[in-house]
Amino acid sequence: MRVFVEHNEYFKLPANFETDIIMVGAGAGIAPFRAFVVERVEREATGHNWLLFGNPHFTTGFLYQAEWQQHLKKGSLTKLDVAFSRDQAEKTYLQDHLLENSSDVFGWLENGAQFYVCGDKNRLGGAVLTALTQVVQKEASLSAEDAAAYVKNLRKQRRYLEDVY
Repeated sequence: MRVFVEHNEYFKLPANFETDIIMVGAGAGIAPFRAFVVERVEREATGHNWLLFGNPHFTTGFLYQAEWQQHLKKGSLTKLDVAFSRDQAEKTYLQDHLLENSSDVFGWLENGAQFYVCGDKNRLGGAVLTALTQVVQKEASLSAEDAAAYVKNLRKQRRYLEDVY
């Protein structure tokens, strides 16, 4: 088996432990977020942690389910939204949860949250970027161009970070 490591120097937790984070991951894309939450617990970070996780099926794909439930119970995970796309007639994806929670997503961003995306580049990366732009457009009452500029500025500030493959 061939293995390679791609360095991503910017995909890391914010230096300020009070900064809120929104983590969007699908499938194995959940792995860095598991480490993020554990590190924030160890460092006694006061920022809020919101995880949006998706996979095709609940029974076989809710990775680290017990850990996430414990983090929710302890308060080290503020919010958890899951999408299991193949478990119901109408498919539900992570971007749907972003749109459904647009007010909260935008509120967190306006309060300085960092936004992370990890998973499949083709299926997750573009869909989340599009949904986030729609969230900003709706919640800030901006044009599509201005909403795209807002998200582009998040990237420039390194508050929108991706590890997509």
